[in-house]
Amino acid sequence: MNNILKQLKEIELRKQIKILYACETGSRAWGFPSPDSDFDVRFIYMHNKDWYLSLAERKDTVETAITNDLDITGWDLRKALHLLKKANAPLIERFQSPIVYYNEVGFKDNFNSLINAYYSPTGVFYHHYSLARKFWEEIKENDAIKLKAYFYLVRSLLSCNWMVKNDAVVPMDIQSLMQLISHEERALLQNLIALKATVDEKYLHTKSAAMQELVVRLFNTIEASKDRLGVNGNSYDLIDEFFIKILYESTNN
Repeated sequence: MNNILKQLKEIELRKQIKILYACETGSRAWGFPSPDSDFDVRFIYMHNKDWYLSLAERKDTVETAITNDLDITGWDLRKALHLLKKANAPLIERFQSPIVYYNEVGFKDNFNSLINAYYSPTGVFYHHYSLARKFWEEIKENDAIKLKAYFYLVRSLLSCNWMVKNDAVVPMDIQSLMQLISHEERALLQNLIALKATVDEKYLHTKSAAMQELVVRLFNTIEASKDRLGVNGNSYDLIDEFFIKILYESTNN
């Protein structure tokens, strides 16, 4: 963690930005890492007030080269707020991460309040549903599959399963998502998680009938309910207020 914080501080100085929030995403945060999994660090940052006054199109992301298993990228605050208005699933997920590297005082709590206001189950659902379909097409005919691919598939299906059964923001970690499946299905996934923690990401696992049945059951469950999800139509008012408040506070600090 110290190395990650050091890297973030170097990015701040080099890019002349202020990092507001940084967390882990990917398999480490989802709860099924392999020994050789990268650290997928994502952060939200802001510039000084004058940067936002230009009419010119400006780069609103920060990307760094992957080094020493560290994959670090960031989104500008204004970009993040535009994405929130669209209920962008990857953005919402970052604020559910169980691994937080940095949080400007009050920022995560305030942003999560906005997430609750702008959360749109339909938008988030179809993000995960399309991923599930994609991953399923890649592995459904194969007897030997990468556990990484299987867990990407199952996590997306479990997220969809959560949304057709709950109004609350979908959790990020697989352990929370697994609470809505049977004891036998949880045991199956727990065993696979334990195995994945001991093998590298190239490991091929023989797909069992139980693994196949879980996927088919989840697809059937969500197909029967996916058209009953809600859509959020909130205006930009709360987002504008939040953005102006942060710019004002940064100017007066």
